[in-house]
Amino acid sequence: MKLMRLLQTDLYRGVVHADFWIAALLFGALCFTAEGYWDAGRSITVLELALSYPAEEVSGRFLLSDYHLFLAGIGPYNLMFAPILAALPSIPAFCQERRNGYLRLLIPRCGVTRRCFSLWLSALLSGGLVVTVGYGLYGLCCWVLFPGLTTETAQWIAAPVWNGVLAQLAGAFFFGMVAALLPVLLAGVSQNACLVLCAAFALFYTYCNLLDSLSNRLFDYGELEKSFQVMMFYPTSVFQCFSGHQPWRLALWGIVAAAVYGLLRLSMARRFDKGA
Repeated sequence: MKLMRLLQTDLYRGVVHADFWIAALLFGALCFTAEGYWDAGRSITVLELALSYPAEEVSGRFLLSDYHLFLAGIGPYNLMFAPILAALPSIPAFCQERRNGYLRLLIPRCGVTRRCFSLWLSALLSGGLVVTVGYGLYGLCCWVLFPGLTTETAQWIAAPVWNGVLAQLAGAFFFGMVAALLPVLLAGVSQNACLVLCAAFALFYTYCNLLDSLSNRLFDYGELEKSFQVMMFYPTSVFQCFSGHQPWRLALWGIVAAAVYGLLRLSMARRFDKGA
């Protein structure tokens, strides 16, 4: 079986399935839990701004414009649940493929290498699409619910609005790919989709907390530059990379993605059942 045909089948199965749209809608809904504004010493979420904040306070303010709230849409809950949502279209189907024995029939036709590569690439692409679609739907809601930039508020931004929107959507796509890496790796170890998704969630959360702790400790010691460099390994830092800040760091995530494929291929090939 040719690789492109196998990849096309995996992508079609992932994107057309209801799990893809459920994951995208959930990611878009989580964007409303992000901090949209700080007022009177308390954080106000985007959802609170949309439902209960006075309309006269929103009008004509850059921080409460649709563009700025769109940029602020990636919050802690998006980060926390990203591994589950990004992997939802692809990983459960692959685990089921292993459990029902279909993989035993597929591997002799395509080989372990092609099967692993198709899984790896389709999972990353579908994960990126989940986050991009969900974030894009959130952006449309911001466009409908909040006022646009006026001539006075537009002076706060140097680049065109469309440039910033495209950069954010590109960052969302790459962020979704990054979030899918751990579930893809764990899928080569376990056939239990719930175990894979929960373990990816726990490991991703632990990784982010470790970076937070290290960055805060360096900041307390006055090592501001080192603290900032540590946070550049944070998964959401890809948004800053697409905005022009140290874009070379995207290559590091590319190396991590290639390493994940190598480990997936190794774990599947060394199994007696070849992952079936």
